[in-house]
Amino acid sequence: MEITAQSLSHFSASPHLFHSKASSSLVASTTSLPFRSKNILTLQPQLLGVRIKTKQQRSLGVGPICASKTETPPPTDVSERWLLEPVGDGDTRHIGFKVQMPNAFEIASNVVTVGRLPEKADLVIPVATVSGLHARIRKKDGNLLVTDLDSTNGTFIDDKRLTPGVVATLSPGSRVTFGDEHLAVFHVSKLENVEAASNPGPSEDEVETVFPTENTKTD
Repeated sequence: MEITAQSLSHFSASPHLFHSKASSSLVASTTSLPFRSKNILTLQPQLLGVRIKTKQQRSLGVGPICASKTETPPPTDVSERWLLEPVGDGDTRHIGFKVQMPNAFEIASNVVTVGRLPEKADLVIPVATVSGLHARIRKKDGNLLVTDLDSTNGTFIDDKRLTPGVVATLSPGSRVTFGDEHLAVFHVSKLENVEAASNPGPSEDEVETVFPTENTKTD
């Protein structure tokens, strides 16, 4: 019981001590705030060396631009074009009705097909004696090649009928016939032209380097 009383008497004095400790803790916590703010302030000089991109800079892609002579695009390669011009006499008596003569065809693609049906052929010849898918024309190594695709009335170079599936060369000045010597015969010619680069690169004296603006406002 005496020990208990001493404990209680000691405990009665402890609120004062507890209050002191709490006050000390509160003071310590408040006095530690300047220390934290000091740490925050010491970081600010480091942020001065950091560049923050604005939305405008990110969208425009502002940044250092380096240019050299090697970035100049090379000139455009020689563009080969072949022309098929109709040279038939337009006689339609073998068909029994009038048929319009086909137009001239310029071959710019590497591979084209020739025939009567638009859904099957690239070069359409609306003549009944021409097969739906008649022949294939291909450009290779400066030459124009033609292959008969097992047509009904055949494909001819000058007066020679081609074997179906066998590739033959069309020379400039020759004639090619797609099934009809009156309505589907064409003179072959080759056209060449050299196109300069449309957008030449800047010269060494015209190179300009662009740097980001230092005073750009951030959002």
